[in-house]
Amino acid sequence: MTRHSFRPFSLSLLAFALGISTVSGLVNPTLQPADLFDRYENVVLLKIIAVDSENATATLEVTGLAKGGLTAKQVVLTATGDAATDAFRTLAGAGVAVVAYAGAKGRAGADSVLFYLGGEGRWQKGTVTAPGAANTPARWNWTVDLDNEMYGTFNGHPARLAELMVDRANNRAFFPARPFDQFKDDQLVGTLDKPVRGVALYDLNGDGRLDIYAASEAGGRLYLQQENLTFTDVTHQSGLDGIRGCSVSVADANLDGRPDLLIDGKLYLQDAKRVFNPSADLPAGANQNVKMAAFTDLNRDGYPDIVISKINGGLHAYLNPGTKPGPYTDATTALGLDTPACGAGLTGFFIPGDWDNSGKTALFYSVKGGLLLVPDPQGKFGPLASKIRYDFSSLGEDAALTGAGCFAPTWMPDSSDYVFAHDGGINILSRVDGKPFDGGQFGNEIIVSTRECLAAAAEDLNADGRVDIYAISRQAGTPNGYYVNRGHGSFIASLRYNAKAIPGPAHQQGALGVAIGDVNGDGANDILLGGTDGKLTLLVNDTLSLREPKESSTAQEKVLEQTGIVSVRVVGPRGVIGARVTLQDKAGHTVSVRDIGCNVATGCAGPDTLNLAVRQPGEYKLTVRYSDGFSCAKSITIKPRVRASVSLTREGNP
Repeated sequence: MTRHSFRPFSLSLLAFALGISTVSGLVNPTLQPADLFDRYENVVLLKIIAVDSENATATLEVTGLAKGGLTAKQVVLTATGDAATDAFRTLAGAGVAVVAYAGAKGRAGADSVLFYLGGEGRWQKGTVTAPGAANTPARWNWTVDLDNEMYGTFNGHPARLAELMVDRANNRAFFPARPFDQFKDDQLVGTLDKPVRGVALYDLNGDGRLDIYAASEAGGRLYLQQENLTFTDVTHQSGLDGIRGCSVSVADANLDGRPDLLIDGKLYLQDAKRVFNPSADLPAGANQNVKMAAFTDLNRDGYPDIVISKINGGLHAYLNPGTKPGPYTDATTALGLDTPACGAGLTGFFIPGDWDNSGKTALFYSVKGGLLLVPDPQGKFGPLASKIRYDFSSLGEDAALTGAGCFAPTWMPDSSDYVFAHDGGINILSRVDGKPFDGGQFGNEIIVSTRECLAAAAEDLNADGRVDIYAISRQAGTPNGYYVNRGHGSFIASLRYNAKAIPGPAHQQGALGVAIGDVNGDGANDILLGGTDGKLTLLVNDTLSLREPKESSTAQEKVLEQTGIVSVRVVGPRGVIGARVTLQDKAGHTVSVRDIGCNVATGCAGPDTLNLAVRQPGEYKLTVRYSDGFSCAKSITIKPRVRASVSLTREGNP
């Protein structure tokens, strides 16, 4: 996929903070980019190459034509009138992408121009005063600033609108105007005596069903799924009575084929009788003052290492002994994590993820303005230079009460981003042209507030092939946030349009832990919440029930009705944590990416089995790159309305 050059804009976030009109606009289903494509003779993709501020004039280069016969290679755009001139000063700058619709059909007039630049819903109007030619610039007058009047048409980054128009020209666009989600009533799994914090969805006993572990200061609980959505508390039988904690992670730590648990800074190894036994392989100090902990592969040997965030203690790393049984090695100093530059002595959540597709794990640490810690060729971590700064204060205080998140493909479908909370909502730190890019400021409805937001988890929750975001509020009685990915960098706060899509009370009550996985095996991902009130609740997805073909389906419904799903199980034992799953079409274009073990939120864990929804059934190539670099691939056929199951294994390379 072609990467566009994005220019971050210095647009104010004050509207978000105050909740003014910018965030009150709703998606307008009757006027979407596809409608504009049909209503205008020309759809022109441009880039500003020069700005004359004194004369309010910009020179634009035509970079592409999604529709029409415009022959001019350049456009000279001049703002006239106070409102347009003010908008020019705010929005115009060299390198800015512009999408223009010229020559409206019908009464609007052949000389009319509607164009979009600047992001955050700022649409503009103008007129064509000279059509231009190959060697002569076209000339347009910028006459009207529509401000937020068309916010509901498109309000993301203009370069992403350009992508959407190219997709529309090639008959592959899917940009839903209406939400299409549905969950069942809450299913209460259990109630603990104190708040539930870290939660995990994982097949812990090898029967093919996802089980649940809930961490709590009152002592955690293990629930095995005996049959479809029936859970039994086996905490006592599993040797896990009375284990207090705030964080849980799951991996096959010793590669014996059985999943093990990391609860805070203590390792519990599962034996052949399905009993979890405490291990002394981590030093006792690892389990002191833990903020959160997670398995991840730091040195690319395929063995799960451990990263622990400590309260007022920074990040600590422990390397798995690998083939030689024995204690983990405290590598905090060797990896450079004990330095002030890497946040030593601070408190915050962290997210592991392969930032640059190098196979190496980087760490986003939610302290200061946000530290993206990347390893050098020797594996030593240091902060990546960036001008992007985030605010992790909570109600004006630096209390480390927000900033938890995950690593998932939310901005572009072929690469993953760091998605994490700030006190009022969601941030997306993406990588564009090899550099950090603040995608969150262009995500439109992710600016709809999730008050006192603690963490974000991300997965495809409406089975349309795009990764959505679920955010949890740490305040009891405060609703969580659900942001549906429309594609092209755009999100919709789904419950603003259908509040009953998540009918149960748990969504409205906040949470301290969240995990996402397909609990009942129907191909649609479910949500597990650890409540502030001690309730452990499943939000069971019922979206697929909306997919029955209709006699007169809309274009959006027809796409969803033919969507196929492949459930991918990544089999180890080696290199599963940190493995990357990629799905490519026949032309070699990446349509989906997932990274295993990166949905960590507040110290939570998801499964190794992934659901990949594909809107265009056909022949695809499925690849897994294990964390140690070993790769295997399989050709698959995805059929309309069919859910298939595939296992990828390390055959010949255990």
